[in-house]
Amino acid sequence: MLKVKTPEGYPPEEGRYARGNDYSPVAVCVILDDFDYRIPADLQELVMAGIDSGSALSGMLQTENVGTEKLICNIIANPNIRHIVLCGRESPGHMPGQSLLCLKQNGIDESMNIIGSTGPTPYLSNLPLDVVNRFREQIVTVVDMLCPPGERNTESPGLNSKMVEKAVWSCYQEEPTEFMDYTLYDMGAYPQPPILHRIVSKLEAVHPEAQPGKSAMGMGLKLKKLLPNTNCKECGRRTCLAFAIDLAKGKSNVDECPVLFQDEYVGDRQALKKLLE
Repeated sequence: MLKVKTPEGYPPEEGRYARGNDYSPVAVCVILDDFDYRIPADLQELVMAGIDSGSALSGMLQTENVGTEKLICNIIANPNIRHIVLCGRESPGHMPGQSLLCLKQNGIDESMNIIGSTGPTPYLSNLPLDVVNRFREQIVTVVDMLCPPGERNTESPGLNSKMVEKAVWSCYQEEPTEFMDYTLYDMGAYPQPPILHRIVSKLEAVHPEAQPGKSAMGMGLKLKKLLPNTNCKECGRRTCLAFAIDLAKGKSNVDECPVLFQDEYVGDRQALKKLLE
């Protein structure tokens, strides 16, 4: 069975992942559905389950654009990786899990838009077409264990570390092995050299075809999660969402919310300021 040595500089992109067995045929992708400064313990456990069971890379994916691009770069730098185990719970704000599945199944259009994705900005603007095509050819299977948004039951396959370990184990087998609705095995490395591609610009700008105001609304929805959500109107806005959108547009300041100065909201106030930097 063909296995290849990873090149110097692998993995080329930094991120929230751990490096495991370079000769493994599988990477584990855990969707991060929260802010990156407060990663839930159940998701951290899934990442560690991926590494402990022998995956090449095991980490978190938060966005449908630059995050996906970084994942692609790290995968194609290691031709031994032929499967991705997708787990965790979907992030309703970005839809990165659904976007990854659509990328594998449908590819991208002439505007580098992931076909079929319902994410707000599923554009792979920082990658050349041949890099994206190589990823789609190299990855044979994306094992979809993704849970719906808000799922907390750790008995669900996509949040169950034992099921993640079993999925990784199945990808290691020399003979075809049934796992859920998939037939998995290690078919050896992709028969082309590694591609060590690094993202230079990492642009997350609004796509030219995106609707005006869509970016501010998306950011506003994120910021709203850190507000008291009392709709007290003391900031001068009718709702906390209106205040959050003004924050995203730079039309207001965190300190305009007097409730955030209460002791119970000190952490959220600091987090808001950090995000807005």
